Amino acid sequence: MISDKRPVRELLALMLVNNIRKVVICPGSRNAPFSVSLHNNPDFSAFIVPDERSAAFMALGMAQQDNRPVTLICTSGTAPLNFSPAIAEAFYQRIPLLIVTADRPVEWIDQGEGQSIRQRNVFQNIVKSSFEVMEETTHPDSAWYNNRIIDQAIRLCTEGVHGPVHINFPLREPLYQTSAEPLHIPKRIIPTPLQFSINEEVKSNLLEEINSAERVMILAGQYLPDSNLLKALTRWAQLPQVAVLTEAHSNLSGENLITTIDRLLMGLDKEELNRLMPEVLITFGHNIISRKIKAILRSGKIRHWHIDISGEGLDTFKGLCRTIAQAPSEFFQEIIPEPNERSKYSDDLLSLNLRRKNLAEHFLNRAAWSDLAAFNIIYKNLPANEHLQLGNSSVIRYILLLDARGDLLHFGNRGVAGIDGCTSTALGAAIASGEATTLIVGDIAFFYDSNAFWNDYIPNNLKIILINNQGGGIFRIIEGPDKSPALEAFFETRHNRNAKSFAAMYLLPYSQAASASQLVEGLDWLYKQSACAILEVNTPAETNAVVLKNYFDSLKI
Repeated sequence: MISDKRPVRELLALMLVNNIRKVVICPGSRNAPFSVSLHNNPDFSAFIVPDERSAAFMALGMAQQDNRPVTLICTSGTAPLNFSPAIAEAFYQRIPLLIVTADRPVEWIDQGEGQSIRQRNVFQNIVKSSFEVMEETTHPDSAWYNNRIIDQAIRLCTEGVHGPVHINFPLREPLYQTSAEPLHIPKRIIPTPLQFSINEEVKSNLLEEINSAERVMILAGQYLPDSNLLKALTRWAQLPQVAVLTEAHSNLSGENLITTIDRLLMGLDKEELNRLMPEVLITFGHNIISRKIKAILRSGKIRHWHIDISGEGLDTFKGLCRTIAQAPSEFFQEIIPEPNERSKYSDDLLSLNLRRKNLAEHFLNRAAWSDLAAFNIIYKNLPANEHLQLGNSSVIRYILLLDARGDLLHFGNRGVAGIDGCTSTALGAAIASGEATTLIVGDIAFFYDSNAFWNDYIPNNLKIILINNQGGGIFRIIEGPDKSPALEAFFETRHNRNAKSFAAMYLLPYSQAASASQLVEGLDWLYKQSACAILEVNTPAETNAVVLKNYFDSLKI
């Protein structure tokens, strides 16, 4: 049985013809027409999640893995506002979400009705577009209008640059009535995929600039795994004038690709920095994490090209001079430069990277128990082919100090880089992919998102490694708050909590580790569990910052 509300029926029909089957819905009254329509409906996989913030991140994780829209539904009032953090992340990470909010009839907004706010365009700054259906569809034009805008909203999720799209549904009581009438086949507009290419004149100009330059740096931001892109970049990295720098989230690692940017850059003198500074910088992907590379590149005169199918340019380094509207894999396959034999740029950076790697390994083999020692052990001992979901703040920064493993897939909420939904995102991703998934997360982020487990869908293929250093450890390792008298109370927010009782509440297997040997044993235990399990790793807050400082000092030799 399906709701008798025609706009609701229109949405469900268009979801079906567009093969959107996953729906994350939060309990409520105003969205009852959606709930009664999804109940025992074999056409959809519905996930009922009570906490709207967690639900939205869970949907984001699903869409991240499927690379297709997931529908997210809530009731009216403050409920939509709780979707906002995940929608912002989806917008800046370009993840397709179809956001559906139920609402009071328009004439009752601002008239003292409960659970009502101004919902129209409530997400306007963090979605590709917003729509509102007409509740009354007695006139044929009203029905035509609803069909058209719902179809447009669904198309926009994946047309061109992917992203979230919002549809607001004003719904009048009664809300629970159903109809046995089958869904009609709606009108659907089929888009032609956008084609991007570079004309021969532009291609010739690009090649001339690359061929004549002696220092070309390719810098990759967050990116989904792409074997064709990796193959093309590996070929570019063989050119003497080209250095390819990536981060773990780029999912690009291999021969002649440098994946440890901060380790490479630490402690370079002025002469070394001048040799590193590129003439041409080519970037693609989402945000670059390394603050060091941003600061260095902003201090020099560079010609910056940014590759993005939108044609938009991110002037991150204050040197943007060219935008290239093309998929990165196509660009690097299509443009094939000649080697500039005068250049030693690639050799210089690869040699420096190798020296730094040897110094780092020497230090890590002897490092005291700390966050750095723990991350080194964890990353080396993760099972091959694991889907790795990484928390923000110190977690991702420690991972970026280690040589990226090409047998792992790396994901994380780096669009906005908040800590608010790391666990929920990982849970949704594990459900959608069905692959072995590990979440590495800090204590503040984990406890902040503790409602992630308040549902009936905790997947057995998800394993959680919780790094508990009793506060926001990131503030001890960044300049500024590390020396503030307000560090512990206002920045780090020290605590003495652990996840043991939390795990018991949700019946999750749990173990702790507080030394290198215990961690090795704990990882062995974790990956033998047949259910979602938590390994909590306790590290000393004060020691962590000291070890990290000594680590960076050791690279300056």
